[in-house]
Amino acid sequence: MREQLIGPGHLFSQHSLNTYLRCPRRFLLKYVDRQPWPVPEDEDPWTYQEHLRRGRVFHRWLAREHLGLDMAPIVAACGDPRLRDWWRASRGFDRDALPTGLREAELPVVVPLGAYRLYARYDYLALAPGGDAVIVDWKTLERVPSMRTLRERVQTRVYLYTLVAAGHVLTGGVPIDPGRASMLYWFANFPEETATVPYAAQAFQEGGRELLRLAKEIARQPRVAFARTDDLRKCGRCNYRTFCERVDVGPVEEGEDWLDEDLDFELELEEVQELEY
Repeated sequence: MREQLIGPGHLFSQHSLNTYLRCPRRFLLKYVDRQPWPVPEDEDPWTYQEHLRRGRVFHRWLAREHLGLDMAPIVAACGDPRLRDWWRASRGFDRDALPTGLREAELPVVVPLGAYRLYARYDYLALAPGGDAVIVDWKTLERVPSMRTLRERVQTRVYLYTLVAAGHVLTGGVPIDPGRASMLYWFANFPEETATVPYAAQAFQEGGRELLRLAKEIARQPRVAFARTDDLRKCGRCNYRTFCERVDVGPVEEGEDWLDEDLDFELELEEVQELEY
């Protein structure tokens, strides 16, 4: 009898789905085996880890501001000029232009996905029951992705799908019209270049089918099928590469998907509150 690695009720997220698509072996090590990350002895991880730390701090600052905390003394005492620059840039973001009614920061959402569950955590959500609903995502990337890249991101598809699927719960009974849902990306290093991805009923239906198809594909895989990627460029910033004997892999793939994944706050599954349907 074949070992079942992923059973009913498994919690998928945009990060785990994206990881599988980029490297099935990394998915296995991180999300199934829960393997601690080894640190290559010959590598200085300072730059990468420092960007992770800075990004986490910035997200916490914005979340605390939403709670009404006075962030001025904390920002003034911060010795990191990059963080202070990001904070000053965020002062120009017009939250008054967002829908009013419900506004939440760092909001976790879990919705059913067939026999499985799908998790999302919104940096900021603003919606008006019966009206517009906007997910805002704070990005600290070093470049602005193309609109096509943003539209096709697993994150975009998962976040907008979960928003509409959970809409009636979030609003207290009023469904969210997919045509009035959108995702707004704000870039700390390029604050004038925000990008908004719209949604639609067809995208919601097709997105749900595709996400479920992907979850089933992953869940049905035997262990041996979780093979390491053939694209060595994807290994450059993967902390599991020593398991694959790929420490020296040459040029690193352009883009920051691993960084974006690692920036996500640690998820304790026991703390996830599933929405009641």
